[in-house]
Amino acid sequence: MESNTQARMRARDAAMRQLDRITRGVAFAAIAGVGVLTAVSAYSIPGASSSSLTATTSTSTSSSSTSSGLQSSSIGVTTSSGSAVAVSGGSH
Repeated sequence: MESNTQARMRARDAAMRQLDRITRGVAFAAIAGVGVLTAVSAYSIPGASSSSLTATTSTSTSSSSTSSGLQSSSIGVTTSSGSAVAVSGGSH
């Protein structure tokens, strides 16, 4: 009877080691798959690379008083010029 219990314990331990190996393999494959999808997505998006973009930015603030004597808050207004690409969903 004791040998049957020992055999079952060894079988359980072997199954746990196999499950651990399978879990690690699936985790590695998932991480690698995300990396591959990221690379394919980055390659397939049309437009210029970030190293070739040139843009200039200027910022100005404005402040004014209203007829009630309250001063409006200063709002930063940013304008930029350069080449940029916007991609939204939909087919090409």
